[in-house]
Amino acid sequence: MKISLTTKTSQQLTLTPQLQQAIRLLQLSNLELRQELEAFSADNPLLEIEDSMSGESLETSSQEAESPTESSDDWEDAIGDGLTDWRGEGSGEDRAGREDGGEIGFISLQAHLREQVAGLHLSPRDRVWLEILIEALDEDGYVRDPLTELAEGYAEVFESDLGGALDEDEMMVGLRLLQALDPPGIGAQSLQQCLQIQLGGLSKISLDADALQAAQLLVGSHLDQVGQMPLASLCRACGLDRDLVNAALDLIRGLEPRPAERFQAQRDASLTPDVMVSLGRNGKWVARLSKQSLPRLSINSEYARLIRDGESDSVLSQKLQEARWMLKNIAQRSETILKVSQAIVAAQQAFFSQGPKAMRPMVLRDIAEACELHESTVSRVTNQKFMLTPLGCFELKFFFSSHVGTDDGGAASATALKAQIEAWIKAEDSAKPLSDQALSDRFQEQGVVVARRTVAKYREALRIPSASLRKRQ
Repeated sequence: MKISLTTKTSQQLTLTPQLQQAIRLLQLSNLELRQELEAFSADNPLLEIEDSMSGESLETSSQEAESPTESSDDWEDAIGDGLTDWRGEGSGEDRAGREDGGEIGFISLQAHLREQVAGLHLSPRDRVWLEILIEALDEDGYVRDPLTELAEGYAEVFESDLGGALDEDEMMVGLRLLQALDPPGIGAQSLQQCLQIQLGGLSKISLDADALQAAQLLVGSHLDQVGQMPLASLCRACGLDRDLVNAALDLIRGLEPRPAERFQAQRDASLTPDVMVSLGRNGKWVARLSKQSLPRLSINSEYARLIRDGESDSVLSQKLQEARWMLKNIAQRSETILKVSQAIVAAQQAFFSQGPKAMRPMVLRDIAEACELHESTVSRVTNQKFMLTPLGCFELKFFFSSHVGTDDGGAASATALKAQIEAWIKAEDSAKPLSDQALSDRFQEQGVVVARRTVAKYREALRIPSASLRKRQ
């Protein structure tokens, strides 16, 4: 083989650092973007970030924007109108804490419990142990780990500073103290114990004593059968009549199996939406960007002046250019999010007016064609971006769903079908609940072809039990 050197000319498409940065920023959530900006500003002194989300839009002074390669950008227009005193309802999210369009305030479960503990007269040992138990709570509000294992992790602390290791009685006293706090059922070690604690609290208020006693019997001895057995079989198993069992089941349904859930919902509600939707003057729903989704950015005027006057080295000039690239890419990110959001709102006008039943089927390709973007770009935009609407706060991906065919050659979205199934089941006769086949037949009558197994899949996704488990006699 002969070895030789040759030269050739070819063209190759490469991503510039600026384009790579733009793509990366586009797929970041609000929190991740803020972390990215904080890391960038720590390395680049020319980019300044306000300490708090101020509600102001991105802006640069005219002096900072002077550059032969960039024109002055109107950041106020790029970001759009702010999220002023506007409140959305629905989706189970509590927005009562929203003030002046800012983030929704919330208190964590741990902080709520500590506020109650602060008012108790406890010994140092009990207070420390109670704090350990509070920190051990899982996302549902349960203490899943064995108490002995939790105590072993802090054995040295109790031995050296608190007069010796905890005994089993002290461990149980701390657990009972935790379980006596609000919300009811907190600190339980099992679902059964959680429900029993809540039923115990109901005994202090005026309720049907017989129904309460029956509920305690069902939870204490027949919890596995509740929801699995037909009502008649459950009555025979516990030896109670149907009316009393029905009353007991109503009590049990009113309990909270996950005591920490409302605090989780408050935490979820504290997210800052990227886009808000409101009804325009022309009667059409319109989307606009939220100012609160981005921190206020600016270029350090003193450094910019030194560079402009030629009193700095090339390193600062490079930092200035990088800062301007960052500002430009963030503005482009905002414009892309707004463009995609406007296309989604334009396509789903009926949803915002009539609710989930009116959701039309839509895939990424539909929005990509409307916005003249690639599907991968739309996918990045809709990932971890949220839209605040009168119906609630939704991730942009929520508006994309699969579809089934109709008799006239059209299509119905899976979201609309789920909403219809939920409405039918909510209005059904509990003595004769609708089976999956009956639901499928109803869709057939409306000209929508939905197989029974598809109905079952949608019903299970809604966490609705089967007809046999919903039946009440």
